[in-house]
Amino acid sequence: MIQVCYYKGCGVIYGEKEPLSDKQITHGLCPKHLEIALKEIKAEMEKLMDMTGSIRVLIVEDSTLFRQLFKETLHDRFPSVEIYEAIDGEEALLQVETFRPNLIFMDIRLPGENGLELTKKIKARYPNITIIILTGYDLPEYREASSRCADYFFSKDSSTTENIFTLVESIFPNRV
Repeated sequence: MIQVCYYKGCGVIYGEKEPLSDKQITHGLCPKHLEIALKEIKAEMEKLMDMTGSIRVLIVEDSTLFRQLFKETLHDRFPSVEIYEAIDGEEALLQVETFRPNLIFMDIRLPGENGLELTKKIKARYPNITIIILTGYDLPEYREASSRCADYFFSKDSSTTENIFTLVESIFPNRV
């Protein structure tokens, strides 16, 4: 598997480069740009903290199994974080209006409205909410489209829970 950094057109190949026999390419962040991206997210999240300091995360995912496992995994690691769920765009917009999350993990393929269009709507109204596209469809056209509306893009297939934990910890230092 070949890993290519997608941060602002970097294109650096990193990580395991052999064996090249499978010719599969995944995209992520090279170590240098992962550190930069985490600092950017941290700075944005510090702007979003409200007076109570509560941390609210919304998971927008139509797969019940994945949504529940992801929620449990986040809750086990970060028990003080409030975690909300939505299975489609309509429910997500209601949750955003009601709970004003600091961070949203957004799937792309949702019933009805897709996650990219939903992200555009949320960002238009709440530009300071950090939205991370978390999808199983690691396609160049999705990456490009998400770069225009979301803050970050992670593939479910190439992102580890440890990468996600590191991201959340960098966003909420000394709070989780």
